Amino acid sequence: MVEGIPHRRISYRLLLTTLWVTLLVVGVEAIAAWTSQSLLLLAEALHTLIDAFGTGLSLVAVAAPQRPLGREVLGHGRTEVVGSLLMVAFLGFTGISLLLAALQQGMAAVNQRSPAFPVTMDRPVLYLIGSLMVCSLGLALYVHYRSRSLGSLSLALNARHLLTDGWLSGVTLAGLVAIWQDQTWVDPLLAAILTVLAVRSLWRVLNSHVPMLLRPMAIAPEAIAHIATQVEGVTRCIRIRSRGLVGRQVWVELHLAVHPEFLGVAHLVGERVDAALRHQYGPIRTQIWVEESQPPPSAYLERPDTPWPQTPSPETDWL
Repeated sequence: MVEGIPHRRISYRLLLTTLWVTLLVVGVEAIAAWTSQSLLLLAEALHTLIDAFGTGLSLVAVAAPQRPLGREVLGHGRTEVVGSLLMVAFLGFTGISLLLAALQQGMAAVNQRSPAFPVTMDRPVLYLIGSLMVCSLGLALYVHYRSRSLGSLSLALNARHLLTDGWLSGVTLAGLVAIWQDQTWVDPLLAAILTVLAVRSLWRVLNSHVPMLLRPMAIAPEAIAHIATQVEGVTRCIRIRSRGLVGRQVWVELHLAVHPEFLGVAHLVGERVDAALRHQYGPIRTQIWVEESQPPPSAYLERPDTPWPQTPSPETDWL
C-alpha cells in the first residue's frame, strides 16, 4: 500500500479482502457443520455471516459513486435497502430454524432418545476451525489499526463489530474441544446461546448502518442557514443539503452569498462557516460554494445603467 494510493481505495481493498475472508470462513464452517452434524458450528457460521453482512454494507458505503465528498459519510440507494431487508429475513429464518433444532435435541435428551446428540468432532476439523478463527481475528485487528491512520468510519465500524464479537469465537472453540472430548451435550446448549446472541449482533449491525441507508436529512436547512448568516460577510445561505448522522459524521453542501467587500477573503468566510457548523454539530465535512451578493430586483429597475457584478461560476468559487 504505497503512499500515492488514495485512502478511499485502500479502505475499499481492505473491506473487500475482509469480505472474501469472512465468506471463506462461512463456507468452511458450514461444510464442517454439515459433515459433523454440529449445531454449534452452524450457529457460529450464522454469526460469521452476520459479520459478512456488516462488511458488505461498509463496502457499499466506501464504493458508492454518488458520495462526492468524504469517505466517512454513508449513503445507499433503494437497491441496498431492499437487499438488506432480504438478508435480514434470511438470517432470521436461519436463526429460528437453528433454535428449534437445538430445542428439539434438548427435548430428545430429556426423553432419553438415542442418539440424543449425534454430533462428532475430529481433530483436523478442530485445528482447521481454530486456524480460521485466529486469521479472522488477526485481520480484524489489522483493519482496526488501519482505520485510525486512514480516518475511515466504514473501516472503524466494521472492525469494531468484528472485535466486539471476537470472544464468541473463543466460546465456540472451547465448545468444539468439549465435543471432541465426548461432551456432546454442549453442542445444542451453546448453539441455542449463540443463536440468541446473534440477534443482538444483527441488531448492532442494523443500528449502525440502516439509519444511513435511507439517506435522511441530517440537519434542518433553517438551522444551517441561521448559523452561516451569523458569520460576518455572509448575506444569505441557500441550496442547503445535509446527509449523515449528527455526532458521527455529517456531509453538508451549501451556497453562500457574500458581501462584495468580503470577496477578497471569501476563503476565510468559508472557513469560519465550517468552524461554526463543526462547533455546533461535531464531526462534519462541508462543500461550500461562494457567490457575490446581488442587489434586490428593484435596484436593477431604478438604476439600469449601473454595471452590476455578475454571479461567478461555481467551478471557480468552490471552497
